[in-house]
Amino acid sequence: DAPPIDGGALVEEGGRITAIGPRAATNVPAGARVVDHGEAWLCPGFVDLHHHVSGGGGGDINDMTHPLNAGMRTLDLVKPGEDAIRRTAAGGVTTTLFIPGSGTNLSGFGVLLKMRWGGSLDAMVVRQPGAMKVAQGFNPERGSGDLGATRMGSQELLTRQLQRGQEYEAAWRAHREGRGPQPKFEPELEQLRQVFAKEVPVLIHTAGLRDCIATARMFQDVFPVQMVLSHGCFDGWLAADALARRKTPLNLGPRMYQFDPYGRMQGMCQAYWDAGCTDMSINTDAPVVAAEEFQLQGAVAARLGLPWQAALQALTLAPARQIGVADRVGSLTVGKDADFQVVDGDPLDPRHAPRAVYIEGTLVHRLGDVR
Repeated sequence: DAPPIDGGALVEEGGRITAIGPRAATNVPAGARVVDHGEAWLCPGFVDLHHHVSGGGGGDINDMTHPLNAGMRTLDLVKPGEDAIRRTAAGGVTTTLFIPGSGTNLSGFGVLLKMRWGGSLDAMVVRQPGAMKVAQGFNPERGSGDLGATRMGSQELLTRQLQRGQEYEAAWRAHREGRGPQPKFEPELEQLRQVFAKEVPVLIHTAGLRDCIATARMFQDVFPVQMVLSHGCFDGWLAADALARRKTPLNLGPRMYQFDPYGRMQGMCQAYWDAGCTDMSINTDAPVVAAEEFQLQGAVAARLGLPWQAALQALTLAPARQIGVADRVGSLTVGKDADFQVVDGDPLDPRHAPRAVYIEGTLVHRLGDVR
């Protein structure tokens, strides 16, 4: 969130950044342990908002019995000893949103995690719930019930569920403010209530032109929630002008390009960026793209026309802002968590794997730890 610092020093204490700046002008407390990384770069830890691998087997993240599952959550699936967590950190990714799959129209709630492998679950959780996961078009049509197996049907079902959640939250708010009786407790709507209280955002799996427009219409024009449109792939970039007018937050990937009708390679991120969609992050949809290859996603986006600084922010500060944790992660800033990676060169250059990765000041990965 500021210009690069040449010859810099970062001071960490108690897991937080307490000072950062040029070495000559940065006060290093007496008795501090000094680690000299030479000419390497220090880069913020990456933040991936579309991640499915912290629980091991993929089958557990899709329950296909009902098309709407507002009561479900991935918190109970997290396996701190899962090797995929260690590999994720090896790629410089320090924070992820572990979300349900896209087999149903509303698949449940994800949890925001730090990629601390082999410890306790409490040490990993940043926020629970992290975000609600919705899937629009394509995937939930594979077998998400009866009425919900078509676009019209799924829109109808989802609209009804969102209206219930909105009314439930309004009733509880009125009760808290002394304007109405205490509502009947409905467990399946409790997480959804937090969405309409704007305490928890919504991440919407959306691909294709018509579904991008439908998602923006529903979650920006009709229902007042904090939303992020995730994927935007296939011909979704043709909706870029309409999304730019709405200032739709985008979380793009895992596909970084498409061939246009004339056979030309079109960079996904560049198409949206040039249209004015600047609230942009990138994802892996791991394991669709391996979680540790998040850096490569940014490299491809930059190679295909996204400005370098925008590409770096799309892996760091932009997703942190979109999901509501920019006060803790996403940049090397005094007061934030000391989550960073040490890289021998440009952090978007896939020839430079992270030499070391730190989460809250603790070394969690050294080059060579993961084969």
